[in-house]
Amino acid sequence: MMLPEHVSLLRELESTHNRVKRPVLDMTQIEDMERIICEAMEYNTPVQFAVFKPLPFLNGADTGEIIYIEGKIHYINQIRKVFHVMDSKGDTNLIKFEDVVGVVMK
Repeated sequence: MMLPEHVSLLRELESTHNRVKRPVLDMTQIEDMERIICEAMEYNTPVQFAVFKPLPFLNGADTGEIIYIEGKIHYINQIRKVFHVMDSKGDTNLIKFEDVVGVVMK
């Protein structure tokens, strides 16, 4: 039997376990990601995006978690600054430029 206090502490521990501060990227990391994205667009190869998902209600706008989205880059919207990524299910994921913290060619 678990007391409500124990349950709330376990939930809080789980939610704080995955929290990270927004990573700051330097110019070489950004250039490497741009190169990978250009190659993936040119050869239509899948990539895996590491995306920072902000959780502003917890500890401010710079706190969140890193999620991974894998798929092919379908379109890059320069005006809205968004990647359109098609995953293996055929769904389109919209990823903001500012939220990308890593890109790996698959």
